[in-house]
Amino acid sequence: MRMEKKPGIQWELWEKGGDYSAPLPGSYELEALNANSALVDIGCGHGRLLLHLRQMGFRNLFGVDFVFPPLKMVKFAKVVQARAERLPFRDSSFDAAFLVGVLSSLIEDGERKEVFKEASRVLKKGGILFVSAFAVNRFYREKYQEGLREFGRYGVFRSSHGGVFRHVEKEELEDLLRGAGFKILKMERRPFTTMHGNRAEGFVVLAIRNGEDRLPRG
Repeated sequence: MRMEKKPGIQWELWEKGGDYSAPLPGSYELEALNANSALVDIGCGHGRLLLHLRQMGFRNLFGVDFVFPPLKMVKFAKVVQARAERLPFRDSSFDAAFLVGVLSSLIEDGERKEVFKEASRVLKKGGILFVSAFAVNRFYREKYQEGLREFGRYGVFRSSHGGVFRHVEKEELEDLLRGAGFKILKMERRPFTTMHGNRAEGFVVLAIRNGEDRLPRG
């Protein structure tokens, strides 16, 4: 069953000042990069991560989102309107790519696979991928059961604002990464907070595109 996307839901929450606390990368995850490294935030929204990266000293920043209004809020990066499944960039364009809170808006298996394949395509060999993704978790059991009855799939649910979202299992996330040619360096389960202020859990992943490991060991 294909479920309709409602991009306006996220925009309405951003406009009201809502946000989620999916973890952002720290200095260790990005230690192999420099100020001129080309970085792309896939699903950049209103620029929370892009601002974080700029404050860390990065200057060559790109953002992509299919919801137009948030893009106008980002003045310090090159932002384009496009779908994450069809990135408007050449192969091997970036040193690092970021998928922060994006997976929950991707309901279908096929589109999830395409997003990871596209991230791999636009990354240089050995490029870094940072992922923050909401996990299937205990706080949403009742919503998952309702979603199972409505959509026939556990982990999919309808929010109080009417949007349809899908959380991810650990095994699925590992398969998505490896299927797109990524080597997983780190995967941690951490507390998250949703745009509605609800408690949740999620995965923080650091991976590299098939090739030489450019990150320090230790």
